[in-house]
Amino acid sequence: MKLVTTHRLPEDAVRAISPDIEILQVAGEEALLRAAPDADAIIGGFGGSSGAQFERLVRAAKRVRWIHTSSAGVDPLFCPDFVSRDIVLTCAKGHAVGTLLAEHAFALVLALTRGIAVCARMKTWGRNSRAGRGVSELRGKTLGIVGFGGVGLALARRARAFDMDVVAVRRTPSDDAPEGVAVWGTDRLNDLLACSDAVVLTVPLTQETKGMFDRPAFERMKPTAILVNVGRGEVVDIEALIDALRNNRIAGAGLDVFEQEPLPDDSPLWDMENVVITPHIAGNSPDRAGRNLETVLENLRRFVQGRPLIGVVDKTAGY
Repeated sequence: MKLVTTHRLPEDAVRAISPDIEILQVAGEEALLRAAPDADAIIGGFGGSSGAQFERLVRAAKRVRWIHTSSAGVDPLFCPDFVSRDIVLTCAKGHAVGTLLAEHAFALVLALTRGIAVCARMKTWGRNSRAGRGVSELRGKTLGIVGFGGVGLALARRARAFDMDVVAVRRTPSDDAPEGVAVWGTDRLNDLLACSDAVVLTVPLTQETKGMFDRPAFERMKPTAILVNVGRGEVVDIEALIDALRNNRIAGAGLDVFEQEPLPDDSPLWDMENVVITPHIAGNSPDRAGRNLETVLENLRRFVQGRPLIGVVDKTAGY
């Protein structure tokens, strides 16, 4: 079996899984394409690449059966060749990034509800300023989570620790959610928007979620509610969001992802006191690589043994 990787893998750990695995580490697209034709498995960070780059890889990899990407977002990778072929794609969703995105989302919630966003811009001491008057507590409030996978579950656990009620929507409702968490189908998104004090987006980008948060969505939210997005930027209609913030239809926004990145210097969002912007860093951590390696090695073991892999991307669902 031939394994081609753009990441450094511990050879002793790979050999412990099977001494018959041939490992070839490459750097750069040209070297990857040269190594791909007889690869059985390919490991790399492909989520941030363009669809054209990934399609070139899939076309070159004539016999590949498994591809792993260290990225959590996979929407650029759904090229026709990949979708039509019997290739299993795994990614870093869940174990590798779930806690990171949940922590970052909750940090944005706290920055907005505790007045930190406003205080960070102030240069004077003012306990009775807008920052001091605008703070609120989370206890007894409702957190709405749009997209209840690994990130959503990790976020719900943190919200419950703050004595918040939690409602979530996902494609399939659930009766076995943690205590204090209601998981509804996406047909109840409007109910979630109406009752939530903070709405956090963790959904992947699909045809169904693109532009999901438009003007009607913001109009259904409480005027005292905040929006946090650590999922995909294209889920939010940015002009509708700016309009909602300017006209006080929502109270604030914490944003880590945008349809256009970097966010343009002339975006009105930069100057809004009730907006916290981070530059797509929710998934950053020095510990992430270690967790991704754990997933890769576990999947390599399963691949060799012919068992189902973990973190598999559903081609039908799009994530």
